[in-house]
Amino acid sequence: MILIRPRSVILATAIAAASLVVAACGGDDAASTGAGGSAGASGGGGSAGVAGGSGNAGSGGVGGGSAGTGGGVGSGGTGGTGGFSGTVHAALSCSQSDVQAAIGLAAVGDKVSVPAGDCSWSGLTLAKAIHLQGAGKGVTNIALTGATSIVKQADGVVRVSDFSFAKTGGGNGSKGFVVSGGWKTAEPVVIENNDFAISNSGLFVLNVAGGVIIAANSFDGGWDDSFIQPKHDQDPEKSWSSPDTLGAHDAAGKLNHYVEANTFYGGTNQGIDADDSTRVVYRYNELTYSSFNTHGWATSPVGVRHFEVYKNKFQHPGGSEPIANQNWAIWIRGGTGVIFENSFDDIAGSHWGQKDEIRLTIRGAEDARPQGACSSVSYPVPHQIGQSHDGSKSVTEPLYLWGNTGTTTVSAGWNWGNPCGLTFADFFKWGRDAMNDGTSKPGYTPYVYPHPLRN
Repeated sequence: MILIRPRSVILATAIAAASLVVAACGGDDAASTGAGGSAGASGGGGSAGVAGGSGNAGSGGVGGGSAGTGGGVGSGGTGGTGGFSGTVHAALSCSQSDVQAAIGLAAVGDKVSVPAGDCSWSGLTLAKAIHLQGAGKGVTNIALTGATSIVKQADGVVRVSDFSFAKTGGGNGSKGFVVSGGWKTAEPVVIENNDFAISNSGLFVLNVAGGVIIAANSFDGGWDDSFIQPKHDQDPEKSWSSPDTLGAHDAAGKLNHYVEANTFYGGTNQGIDADDSTRVVYRYNELTYSSFNTHGWATSPVGVRHFEVYKNKFQHPGGSEPIANQNWAIWIRGGTGVIFENSFDDIAGSHWGQKDEIRLTIRGAEDARPQGACSSVSYPVPHQIGQSHDGSKSVTEPLYLWGNTGTTTVSAGWNWGNPCGLTFADFFKWGRDAMNDGTSKPGYTPYVYPHPLRN
């Protein structure tokens, strides 16, 4: 059964309950002590200790029990979430000044705990590999009046969890969080177990090609609100001209963005808008009146690198209210990737009419052309659907769709009036730029779920 809650109720509840927590667990490049035996050295996230006594392994494959008889040491590695071994710094209140002061006292691997309360943040900065943790959703409630800056760190994972956040006004170009930092040179940021409510606003902009994990959160917004915008328009680390990290090609799970196991209500027009240079995995989410979009090199200077959209539930319960005016569930305008094993409700109704669930378009051959004048436009348009890169040159690598259930009408065609009078079939062909014959992408294996860096 799908429960549709009035947005006014959801937003009022969320504004009264907003909280931010960054949880840095012991297994993230930090040693943790096992449960059994006397204390001894233990490994970080990796395989269990060779002679580690009776210590328990942490989740996500974190090994290294406490040194018992023999006092062995667990092998190292990154990627797990073992027992916390740092120092907890308790903020005096949830005010921005008190939380910022506690962050200033914390060292790598520490935790900053934020107590219950209703507070407003105009621009908190989190630039340490620590865990920022609220007292719980609906308990630590933060109204965002400016952008909180989160910077990826080379020396460990940054975590934010257990808050309720709300932001109102400013339009979808206004953001509540800006995540930045090195793509390949820094560890991920993990945003987990929070509530987010926005109205006439944007929320996240991810100014890095990959390495942000957004998991097990709830999002509530209106028709044109923007929840997540992965976009690094300068592409300083050359993501677009680097080989793909699709699925298991992202061996350590640190080079793609992972948006998983969240619930979304609203963001109908642009719930997530995957854009310049980014690599996005969108999986196991439940959406109501919400969408997944990508950009190509057209109005954007680079366009999305690649994407994976699978095992999501796209729900549309109907209705005549504005939020039910959903024109697509997935809209692809550039890059390559996979769309598989999602379930789709029929986007239809007597009020708004019948809509296609998946749309494929190539704006780079219409009104915003990277190749220039109409006479210069030819296949392939740079970074269009079905284009990829092998590290030395651009290559055609088709988008694959398979195993999707429910109503899955797929359309491919012009969208912005085709001012050049071109023929769409010259720029997009099934079997060349995209595959929708039921076959899966050869050699593709999804990355492990849930992501090992989650708690």
